[in-house]
Amino acid sequence: MVPKTFQAGYPDTSGFRKVVKASIMVKKKQGLSDAQFIDYYNNHHAQKAVPLLLRHGIISYSLTYHLDRDRKLIQDIMHNKAQLLDYDAICTFVFPDYLALAKFLYDKEAAALNGDHHNFMDDSQMKIMVGDEYMLIENGEKVE
Repeated sequence: MVPKTFQAGYPDTSGFRKVVKASIMVKKKQGLSDAQFIDYYNNHHAQKAVPLLLRHGIISYSLTYHLDRDRKLIQDIMHNKAQLLDYDAICTFVFPDYLALAKFLYDKEAAALNGDHHNFMDDSQMKIMVGDEYMLIENGEKVE
């Protein structure tokens, strides 16, 4: 049983997924091309993280890229008025509760992955946001 303080969601509310979603903003290492960044993150770093995350009960793990192509397209769509985040990727972890997230963060093998960051990202620029999601539409359907 997960202690109440580590449970996901907000007390006395409905509509939240009752998960803990950690979104980490990542800036690529200076000098890397977009293709090099994607290749290293997808095929090396993230692949090392997958078995460790699964060990701690992760629900989902994804990478969203915001690179030169994406920036140009959204600026074209928004007539150069988009105020874009100054990050190159968002790494998203969804855990069932804060205890699972904490166990992953303090896992010695998972912590060792931080030493790989210098190969593809600027660790000093990393930012994190953690919370639950209030769902309005899922799988193309309005959530009731």
